[in-house]
Amino acid sequence: MMSLQHYTGGMLMKIRRSSLTLLAIGLVILAAASPVSAIEPFRYRLAGEIDGKWPVQMDLIVEGSKVSGQYWYDSYGISLQLDGVNRGGAFGVREMTADGEITGEWVFDFNPFASEWQGTWTNADGTKEYPFSLRLVSEMVQTQEMRRGFLYVWLERPVFHYERGNKSMAAVQRIVDEQLWSSVEEDFELFPEIHPDFCSAGTYWECVIRVGIRHASSRVISMMQETYGYTGGAHGMTWYDPINLLLSSSGATRFGLDDIFLKGSNWETKVSELVIADLRQQEAAWIIQGEVTEVDPKLLDRFTVSPAGIDFYFGPYEMGCYAEGTYVAFLPWAALEGFIKKSGPVGVLRQ
Repeated sequence: MMSLQHYTGGMLMKIRRSSLTLLAIGLVILAAASPVSAIEPFRYRLAGEIDGKWPVQMDLIVEGSKVSGQYWYDSYGISLQLDGVNRGGAFGVREMTADGEITGEWVFDFNPFASEWQGTWTNADGTKEYPFSLRLVSEMVQTQEMRRGFLYVWLERPVFHYERGNKSMAAVQRIVDEQLWSSVEEDFELFPEIHPDFCSAGTYWECVIRVGIRHASSRVISMMQETYGYTGGAHGMTWYDPINLLLSSSGATRFGLDDIFLKGSNWETKVSELVIADLRQQEAAWIIQGEVTEVDPKLLDRFTVSPAGIDFYFGPYEMGCYAEGTYVAFLPWAALEGFIKKSGPVGVLRQ
């Protein structure tokens, strides 16, 4: 005679098998009825070398079969645009200048679960071909949420890839996250002061924050936080907060312009002259019209750095009308010789 334990065990096994069969059938039906992309759009920050001797930084965006982004040589600093295709993980990506001139192509197999990739770079006419290697610096992760029923928060931040126990990169991640979320909390404090009657008025606030990486290496990481806030009216406003970090074995510390430029060198005047000249080339309205003839030093604290130079960010209304948007003035280090501390962050960048 079959024992009760044997009988119930057999019944449970049949139930499990039936459940798994029904689940499998359901998944097949769902897949057939609702085909979806196997991989959602994603964005990576990569760093690497061409032929082992030309360091590059790259923003890579993958949306189904479309690949886009930008990259630049560390020593040059000016970006080239990327446009290509994803054929089941086989990438063919052309590079081009801002005016559309094709300058080369990147070909490689891309696995989103890997942290390093190798491939071949070829120049535009196919006469030069070099191997390249790229490694993952961070994934750019997006977060969306509605807070307290009136504040829509959209965030894009780097989630850095690093080995467990790396204190410097753990500190970088903590600093980025703390600054980003503190910005959101500041909005909560500011909103009621601007719109105390928001409930009766049906007003909402939109807060969009992006943290972009200008340069990332084992010693220096330079980032800019761009915040767009909308509180009603014709349009929102955009402002900038830098995150410039010098890394060591024990952690990461922020650095500012006083750490870059020599005290008493009158670097403020030199930088102002170079920024005005750069913005004039970009045809910033208030420079062209003569309304701005020098840069207030208070506006220079929004900056990022790379081995090629320093970038200064100016939001809407600072160098032109709102429709002109943001201006970024790039100054090469070579134009600032005699004003730079060689023992500071710039010395580390240029090693």
